[in-house]
Amino acid sequence: MATTVRKGPPAWLAFLAAGLIGVVTFRLVPVGGATSLVYLTLVLAGAVAVGAGMWIHRPRAIGAWGLLAAGQLALFAGSVPVYLGPLLGFDKPDFPSLLTIIYVAQYPLTGVGLLLLIRRRAPSWDVASLIDAAILTVSASLLSWIYLISPLTADPALTRLDEVAIAAFPLGDLLLLAVGARLMLGAGLRPPALWLLAGYLVLLTLGDTGQSVEALNGMLLIGGTWPETLWVLAAVALGVAGLHPSVRAVEEVSPTADPDAGTRRLVLLAVASLLAPVTLLVQYLRGASLHVPLVCATCALLFLLVLGRMARLVATQREVAITDSLTGLHTRRYFEHSLTVEGERALRGAGLAVLLLDIDHFKAINDTYGHHGGDRVLCEVATRLRVVMRGGDLVARYGGEEFAVLVPNTVPPIAREIAERVRLAISETPMPVNPTTSTTITVSIGVATMPEDATNVDDLVLLADQLLYASKETGRDRVTSTVNRAAPTGSAPAVDETTTTAAHR
Repeated sequence: MATTVRKGPPAWLAFLAAGLIGVVTFRLVPVGGATSLVYLTLVLAGAVAVGAGMWIHRPRAIGAWGLLAAGQLALFAGSVPVYLGPLLGFDKPDFPSLLTIIYVAQYPLTGVGLLLLIRRRAPSWDVASLIDAAILTVSASLLSWIYLISPLTADPALTRLDEVAIAAFPLGDLLLLAVGARLMLGAGLRPPALWLLAGYLVLLTLGDTGQSVEALNGMLLIGGTWPETLWVLAAVALGVAGLHPSVRAVEEVSPTADPDAGTRRLVLLAVASLLAPVTLLVQYLRGASLHVPLVCATCALLFLLVLGRMARLVATQREVAITDSLTGLHTRRYFEHSLTVEGERALRGAGLAVLLLDIDHFKAINDTYGHHGGDRVLCEVATRLRVVMRGGDLVARYGGEEFAVLVPNTVPPIAREIAERVRLAISETPMPVNPTTSTTITVSIGVATMPEDATNVDDLVLLADQLLYASKETGRDRVTSTVNRAAPTGSAPAVDETTTTAAHR
């Protein structure tokens, strides 16, 4: 008789349950040795769980998760003398000391780990998300300086080293805020592991902020405090993130972020942008130091960041407006605008040529291989056109299967030579229409030049279109210009069994 093996709960769920039990225990047990041991156990467990998740799920971003675990281990290593020292009869460690460096090491280790995850998710620059993260960080930096760093370092008895050590913790939080905001505001999937990672950063930062506030109020204690509770909750969140099956989805490459901002992001950015003047007003009403130079500098920087965000949005929208979404070539509208500009130059003797080309038997390709196959052909034609054309030439998608090329600073013989190179580049090598099938594609081309063939751009395009039709009517797969229009030349049509089913443009 076959026995049924019962599977236990997933590792991440078991760790979450155990971690929450540990947090409750930390809050309930009397302050003392037991509290310290529970605290250190939970902090260490977060790093161990990330290591276990790396072994179970084998994420490709092994270095990123390794640094996150190392950052948590730095927090554990810095905490051991503080929590176990008094239990073993040792004095409280000095501040600042080597222990402070170990504590602070948590921030660069975690920050670099997050940067590696960002690099995995977005190999290219995402300027919009970068600016958004900068806006949040600048605003948070102002608050941190006015309400934490400046008051904490105001004691004249502090040495410069003391001030640096005290400021290192809120500055470390600002580093994690900047990198974490960039991670969450970027494009791509946001699986549960990523949200857990965000929760870890929020809890860690809130715990640090809470401890700084306690220090300002002269209530800096160890054992059973709310900042410590937030730190152990952060450790649990980090451990669950490392153990969750979605950990591999965190590193999946994301598309370029849409420069548009949704309602929630706009509200977030608006609040961040208004923090500087609101802070100035609050300080004025409190009768406290206004920090006018700092607030002015922050407002100016925020203004420039918002201006950069708008400029990026306008540039992206313009790029979208002049770019064909399928092929990546310029649109017909952009081609016509550039044609007007180059036409004026051609009348001054610069010379200009227009090539209009149309894919032969394109309807047969769509009928045989579907629109997906037709789209692959259009993209491949666009790619080959970009390869063949010169740096200053303009290639555009002119219609459904029709393309246009603007060749400035040229003369008729060179224009015909370029057109022939285009024809050969497209027809000589079969194009893939699906993962397993390739077929020979040919194009018919009409070439007109200015000022030799026309004296204005409208007549130039009309003539090129007429010459394109002449290529179609005389056998396809050929180049026709005013020179050879009466007696068209070119290779015989290269029509395979796929393209013989129809004879459409």
